[in-house]
Amino acid sequence: MASIRDVAANLCRHYPHKAELSKARLTKLVYLADWESAKRTGKTLTNIVWKFHNYGPYVDDVMNVVKRDDAFDVEYTHNTYGEPKALIDLKDDEAWIDLTQSEEEIIDKVINDTRHMYWNAFMNHVYSTYPIRIQDRYSELDLEDLAVEYNRLKSVSGRA
Repeated sequence: MASIRDVAANLCRHYPHKAELSKARLTKLVYLADWESAKRTGKTLTNIVWKFHNYGPYVDDVMNVVKRDDAFDVEYTHNTYGEPKALIDLKDDEAWIDLTQSEEEIIDKVINDTRHMYWNAFMNHVYSTYPIRIQDRYSELDLEDLAVEYNRLKSVSGRA
């Protein structure tokens, strides 16, 4: 299992639009990586217990790790509407990241799937994932169990 730190660091290193790597986007990218991993392998990349909050999948775990780790820089700024925004970056592009090749491939897929999405399209993509479509708000998202269900439905109907 990958650490939250290593998944976040890999995303920060490889995400092409650094100015868009906010607290919310980074957290949701980690969610998408966990979901992709659960669909492919039956296991999430990280040990995060995801919750379905008002604005989709969210936990404080990612930002808690980022804030405590000297490898990251968090810049507090404002979005175009004047609302507070935290941008996350990897300070040292040579920082050690311990991921397997298959973990890196999962993260690369998430980046490639989302790299051209502006905020609204990105959020629609996150909201269109099976766990968010079928679970109730404020529930815990057991991505591993939901991936089993999703893969079963997909194999039966060709889509889920």
